[in-house]
Amino acid sequence: MVSGEFRDVFMGAIIANSGYTREIASAAIQAGNADLIGFGRPIISNPDLVERFANGWSLNPAADPGVWFSFDKKGYTDFPTYRKF
Repeated sequence: MVSGEFRDVFMGAIIANSGYTREIASAAIQAGNADLIGFGRPIISNPDLVERFANGWSLNPAADPGVWFSFDKKGYTDFPTYRKF
């Protein structure tokens, strides 16, 4: 996670990533430790990640890295969007 120490030596935009949850990302931005948070792995298994965050919906389980880049329809492009039951 990015700390406030970066602001002491860098005045540009700080983009952090890796291991952030919605809550931790929001706290980092509110504290001024980051300007933007990138969500790489969570968005692979949650193609509707923005809507899930906006609505407080649960996330799909993390995707197995073995299916991130497949040569057929199985894997990278078939993760489900959120459905209310």
